[in-house]
Amino acid sequence: MAKFKKSNLMKVLSLTIAIVLTITAFTGCGGRKEEPTTTTEPTTIITTEPPVIYRNPLTGEGGYNESLLGNRPVMVVVENHPQARPQWGLTSSDIVFEMVAEGGITRMILMFADSSRLPDKIGPVRSARHYFLDLAEGYDAIFTHFGQSPYAKQQLANHDIDNINGYVDGSYFSRDKSRNVDSEHTAYTTKEWVLKAIENKEYRTTLKDGYDNAFSFNVDGNRVLADGSCVTATVSFSSSFTYTLNYDKQENVYYSSLNGNPFVSSDGTQQNFQNIVILYTDISAISGDAKNRVDFDLSEGHGTYISNGSYEAIKWEKGSSTDMLKLYDTEGEELKLNTGRTYIAICDDSRESKNTIE
Repeated sequence: MAKFKKSNLMKVLSLTIAIVLTITAFTGCGGRKEEPTTTTEPTTIITTEPPVIYRNPLTGEGGYNESLLGNRPVMVVVENHPQARPQWGLTSSDIVFEMVAEGGITRMILMFADSSRLPDKIGPVRSARHYFLDLAEGYDAIFTHFGQSPYAKQQLANHDIDNINGYVDGSYFSRDKSRNVDSEHTAYTTKEWVLKAIENKEYRTTLKDGYDNAFSFNVDGNRVLADGSCVTATVSFSSSFTYTLNYDKQENVYYSSLNGNPFVSSDGTQQNFQNIVILYTDISAISGDAKNRVDFDLSEGHGTYISNGSYEAIKWEKGSSTDMLKLYDTEGEELKLNTGRTYIAICDDSRESKNTIE
């Protein structure tokens, strides 16, 4: 009988212990059912770098070849005598400088950001003037011409200016006699010949230190200029050379006419620009020169910037032949051009009253 009671007692004790342990387990958890643990996956943030835009250093336009950045520009002297028109490659350059040579006749210096941008045919190529060389040296450009004045010849001898001269390097030029004009108005060169001349002459193809960033641009959008609207402008170099520049709002360019006639290239394309820059300086006759050659004061001066149907006054300075021509606003800050091709006319102070903005 005792044996039976002991067995029952053990069962009761085991059951009691089990109940106590169960209650303790719940009590230790605050009497609540434990919530299942949830794991949050980390959020992955994908950032995309904006694409790098390589810009033409002379126009500010995108799409330029990265490998060509830092290359030397090329300048070509193209004449503007009536027998030279229509010129070959007239509308192909990034920048056009225009200045009088003598007798009121102008010559243009077509400037390309690098040699790869040259057209297949360019000309008629004519002789250099010493103030043309001042511009070229200031931009560390390779200068292409056919002959030179005595003053330019002296400058070429005394300065380190890489040049391709039709009088000396005739194999890189030819004459197109199909127009039946005087021979002096027939010389031309080509992209292929200029590239070959640069290679054969072992000219340096990259810019010297400090000669990059010749111009600054409004790369975030063209701005309206401060001094008012300009739909039509005239640029007068002499009594026989006056340009009219008419604004096309839809295309946002100024189309050029010379003495009332559209100024066109040999392919029929009318010369046009996004930017017009008129610079004024003192142009004086060289004393004793039998051909009435002139000299330019390229130290500093004032001018007008025209773009986007508007205009504003500016300042400019250069200095020595090795100094770059720089443009500034009237507060002395470097001028930011709107993107696109630029025409730079350097006129005598006396012509300012002849030039108009409407």
